Amino acid sequence: MTHRKWERQLVKERVMELYRPCASLFEPALYRICMLGYLDEQWSDYCGGMTIEHRSDPQHASMTKLTGRLADQSALIGILNALHDLGCLILWVECIEAG
Repeated sequence: MTHRKWERQLVKERVMELYRPCASLFEPALYRICMLGYLDEQWSDYCGGMTIEHRSDPQHASMTKLTGRLADQSALIGILNALHDLGCLILWVECIEAG
């Protein structure tokens, strides 16, 4: 590895340590998922009981935010896969609170 590539790798590792979430893979955590489009509130149970909120304005398409505590990251991945299978465009996922 060249010196320059090594420096970039080192910087990348430092940044990852700074922003590493305090949640582990196997602990419950509070997550927020934002997606483009409209997901009816009836999907809440299917999405692990997450609260579903809608936001739209005339200049942008409608957005749906799902917020809720999930058992672990495998539950999060399951919900993300289900949303993908429904054709939802996921904009971002945020871990709000661990534990």
